[in-house]
Amino acid sequence: MKGKQIIYFLVLLFVTAVGLWAVPELVKTATYSKNRTPFVYFSSIQKKFLFRETDKKEHSFYDDEGKTYSEQEYDTSLPLFNFRQLTVNGEMPDSIDGIAIEPRELRVKQTMFRYNPTNKNTPNPGLYILYESLPKKAKLESPGDLFRLKDKIEFVDAETNTVNQKKSDLFQNALLKAGYVFPAQWTSGDLNIRKPYDEGYFSLDANGQLYHIKMVNGRPFIRNTQLDPQIEPAFFAMEEPADKRFYGFLFDKKGHTYILEEDGGKYKPVELEINPLNLDTGELMIMGNFLYWTVSVQTKTDKHVYALRTETLKKVREAEIKLPVNRWNVIAGKMFPCYLTFRNPNSDYIAPHLHFTAFSALIVNVVLAIILLFIFPRRTKKKKIFDSAYTLVFGIAGVIALLIVKNNN
Repeated sequence: MKGKQIIYFLVLLFVTAVGLWAVPELVKTATYSKNRTPFVYFSSIQKKFLFRETDKKEHSFYDDEGKTYSEQEYDTSLPLFNFRQLTVNGEMPDSIDGIAIEPRELRVKQTMFRYNPTNKNTPNPGLYILYESLPKKAKLESPGDLFRLKDKIEFVDAETNTVNQKKSDLFQNALLKAGYVFPAQWTSGDLNIRKPYDEGYFSLDANGQLYHIKMVNGRPFIRNTQLDPQIEPAFFAMEEPADKRFYGFLFDKKGHTYILEEDGGKYKPVELEINPLNLDTGELMIMGNFLYWTVSVQTKTDKHVYALRTETLKKVREAEIKLPVNRWNVIAGKMFPCYLTFRNPNSDYIAPHLHFTAFSALIVNVVLAIILLFIFPRRTKKKKIFDSAYTLVFGIAGVIALLIVKNNN
């Protein structure tokens, strides 16, 4: 093959690759439609899921049995969600199911948590701040250094960018004494200094053991959580709620979701009675009060909502919402057998991703390939066959590339 031919094919493939990204991206932008789903919250009064749907400026309110509500009825049916407004209006009940409602308990028992795949699939700088868990003052203070934890633990002074060898050795020896095996697989915690208290970090060692790491009175606190071997940790989200009931949310490789509680110096995982969550494609939303947690698990096609008792996290009710069909998915399945993207909605990493849609979209490629056999009559038979074969493989992007990149040989 001649040098000019090689250059031609390389340029042709490059323009085709750009077309595999640019053309679908333009169509996707033109056909974009957001998958709107109603807001869902479990009513501690009605013992049913109540939905609020917004269509422009209009609102509709209904429950999972189809009964409709006025806005006033909707608000009063969700006293643990609308307690501030109902308190101002003098409509807040004194008790629910014989349980007295105390304003402080309403605040400290509130739980809000959201998970989407970008929480896990996000570039990690590998630098963490370890606050003092028992500060002398009422608020947390920055320690002035950061630590990294991979093949070993090292504390680095933020101003001089030098390793604090004494502190590093202190924590390194404590980790080894506790049985931590390097290198670390991942480390998770909350770097926010505005939180009410600090519980440090949870880190998964090379043997798949989950360790709790924090600093108490300037000394290392290292403890193996001793989880059941059947629980294989995949991700941990530190939460540090106001009532200090649990440390955060633990997800295992099977998609089960737990809260990790402190139980007499030990660690107790309590599983949420919900369907497994796909950590790479699914989304989780938790809104909790002192009686019930409303949990939503969303996939590409539907959303499952659960009502769990706060005390036990056992399911008391379940419902399913079908997601509206996205116009882009329909069009992609008819026009593009495959297309290229550089951003993944389930990850913050930028990398090329080749997506395959449906075999039915190959019909477009076949039609275009047949058309190219009969247009541009001045081409040689060999050129016609090549153009048609190329179009059969690359479709619309291939046609555009063939029109842009001319072969004069």
